[in-house]
Amino acid sequence: VLGTVMTVARGNPAAHEVLVDSWPDFGVVLTRLRPEEHRDPRDFYSNQLTVYYRDEGAWRALLGGTEVVGWTRAFQMQGMQEGTYEAVREVAEAKGLRVE
Repeated sequence: VLGTVMTVARGNPAAHEVLVDSWPDFGVVLTRLRPEEHRDPRDFYSNQLTVYYRDEGAWRALLGGTEVVGWTRAFQMQGMQEGTYEAVREVAEAKGLRVE
């Protein structure tokens, strides 16, 4: 996440965006390729999202209650925190989707 923030601050050649739930006291930071840069909705390599959160409840709310994650596209979710995978799996199942 920090690397993407630094890249965006230095001209953003990779066409990413950084989203936060609030500022400056954020609970969730998510980075992703700008939606207009998506070429193929099946290409989960180019549709990578990276998440860091301080508040797992805020993370779950962001996943289930917003359009931040494009659930109609293939994507990869990257995050090292406990609960990241479980939250994605639970929201996907509630939407009738499968996680690989």
